[in-house]
Amino acid sequence: MNTYWSTYVQESRELYESRALKFHNGNKDLWLKALQIENGMNVLDVGCGGGIFSHRIKTYLPDVTITGMDRDSAHIEFARAKTIELGLDCAFVTGDAIDLPFADGTFDLCYSQSVMNFCEPHQFVKEQYRVLKPNGRIVILCGTKSQNTPESWIPTDECEEKELFDKVWREAEKNELSNIKNYESNVNNYYAYLDEHGFKNISADAFAFVIKGSDYVNADRLHELSSVGKAYRLAPDALTPEEFDSLVEMINRRYDNKNNLKRWDYRVNTVLAISGEKSPMSNPNFVGAGDIPPLAREGKNEY
Repeated sequence: MNTYWSTYVQESRELYESRALKFHNGNKDLWLKALQIENGMNVLDVGCGGGIFSHRIKTYLPDVTITGMDRDSAHIEFARAKTIELGLDCAFVTGDAIDLPFADGTFDLCYSQSVMNFCEPHQFVKEQYRVLKPNGRIVILCGTKSQNTPESWIPTDECEEKELFDKVWREAEKNELSNIKNYESNVNNYYAYLDEHGFKNISADAFAFVIKGSDYVNADRLHELSSVGKAYRLAPDALTPEEFDSLVEMINRRYDNKNNLKRWDYRVNTVLAISGEKSPMSNPNFVGAGDIPPLAREGKNEY
């Protein structure tokens, strides 16, 4: 079982809840348009995490056939349990985005959200081209810088828990498991990857949406609590049990005090959607796995 991501990077519930803030009833038309998705399609959710995007899509478009796939088996277990809880018909499988466990020409649409920068980019694009039907579409979603930093939950100098938070993370960062393997993160190059692997009609679009204060406060609380939990698993001797309990108590106290935010407090998030279409006739001259062009970036920090 591969549970690296859910253990040391993003817990299943943390990832599910943060994505749930982005894709909901109030902005579903934005997301469905960005995904270029329609009823009747056979869809692959690449790097599905806890499955929130699959669940949302199946709720809004019940005639879509959707499969969520993630390398982390704990995420898949979470997604399957949520699917039963919600009474939906979604399939979830464990698999690798650079070695998809599906036959050629299976899907009408492959999409991903903030996944490509953690994969070897040529294999990531090449595999989705392979499993798409002729005229099938790839959609790569990624966040862009918004009015607030993505890690605004990290305690600052005025936060009482900062000393203990920093103490546990200083030790956690010494553990090689804290280093996330990362590849190409420059979204300006994504267009080139799609073009090199045979995709046509490549385009980029962006959309923004608002998250209200009461929602992001709860999400920030979950992020910080999950963060110290992960750090403590990476460095169990960094804090005494009493210090860890005190740290959790201080975090909860700070967020309890934030629940009186004014109703007009908000954050704005922006998402970039890069899409392309597989040729009507399959192109056999793909870049091979053993023949990676210079544009590829070498991954670091294997785990």
